[in-house]
Amino acid sequence: MSKATVAALTIALLWPAGASAHRLDEYLQAARVSLERTSVLVELDLTPGAAVASAIVPLVDRDADGVISPAEIEAYGRSVLANLSVSLDGQAAALELTRIDAPSIAEMRDGMGTIRLRAAGRVDADSGTRTLVVENRHLPAASVYMINALLPDDRAIRVVSQVRDPQQSSARIEYQIGPGGIEEGAWLSIGALGLFALAAFRRQSMARPAAHATVEVH
Repeated sequence: MSKATVAALTIALLWPAGASAHRLDEYLQAARVSLERTSVLVELDLTPGAAVASAIVPLVDRDADGVISPAEIEAYGRSVLANLSVSLDGQAAALELTRIDAPSIAEMRDGMGTIRLRAAGRVDADSGTRTLVVENRHLPAASVYMINALLPDDRAIRVVSQVRDPQQSSARIEYQIGPGGIEEGAWLSIGALGLFALAAFRRQSMARPAAHATVEVH
């Protein structure tokens, strides 16, 4: 069986569980962590269920004009980032907002709109075993969380373990920097990553056409 086939089968097996995981009364916050030698990238998807969207929309659309402006979504992204912390080997790593995309308010109220945030932080490049701790404290009363480390692009970086708290609002990720390669079994992780892309595509294809706000921060 080829690696591509393994990845495709993994996506197919995981899709039903992932598609039903988002409840109407929850604010789903799914974080993906990319590890590099000198940086860490956090991609955070925030999807309010239809039953809680009425409480989330005013946090984004601050002037209540029914449109999410670039300034409003950037301000909300920075408030989310203030509740997101990353530390490497016990030392805090400052995250900078690099991009944020907003859906329409109609999509959010339908439970179909996802706010997509990207942030990056600089870390040192020493080799050996490293411990990264990621914690999301944004709106805990209404939220459910997911945190996963992605398969590193650099073959010299290998994720050793991921330990999450019961709420998955925080994760302790151990990884090694040094010589090494991607093992065959790691292609299962690639399949799991594809699930996120399929879920995003499905939400977008079902949603009505609407104006979206995107901010790239330089």
